[in-house]
Amino acid sequence: MKRSAVKLVLILAAVLCWLSAAGLVVHNLREDRAAAESALVQLAALSSDLPERRTADDAFLRNLSDEVPELKTKTKDDLCYVGILEIPALKLSLPVLEEWSLENLKKAPCRYVGSPYTDDLVICAHNYRSHFNALRWVKMGEEVCFTTVDGVVFRYVIVNRETLQPDENDRLIEPDGDWDLTLFTCYIGGATRCVIRCEAEV
Repeated sequence: MKRSAVKLVLILAAVLCWLSAAGLVVHNLREDRAAAESALVQLAALSSDLPERRTADDAFLRNLSDEVPELKTKTKDDLCYVGILEIPALKLSLPVLEEWSLENLKKAPCRYVGSPYTDDLVICAHNYRSHFNALRWVKMGEEVCFTTVDGVVFRYVIVNRETLQPDENDRLIEPDGDWDLTLFTCYIGGATRCVIRCEAEV
């Protein structure tokens, strides 16, 4: 009798675990879909307001001023954006929010720190299929573009991919400034991070 009771408890526990896992999968898929829809709407709104695009070459940057230009923002539906990130090889085009937070990451990639004007921009996003999930497969040498909300286009080349542990957050921002652009997201499970390093196109 005791064996039957134990067996029943184990079966019920297994069913509950399966139901919990299925619920988590459904929840994640819904979040992913909502993030994709939000990003598409905001991307369309930002793109329609962009002035004529111009490349951020040395001559252009020299003519701006002696001071480091400010990274401008644009507000749409109470969300503040700094630009648009594009990775053509992944057919990825996403708006980038000015500040990162857990709530903002559910809507779009976010600026973690830095600026394209100071060659230290770091952008983070969830590993949603519509956001940064495909970073783990992107090839070295592929192009990445970041366009500011005032139409300045910065072009980069992917030169390195690395995996960082949870206690290595300080390495996201390299003190020697080796990387002009860094993109990162968590691998599934959230224990480690996929980090893509980029250099500005010469």
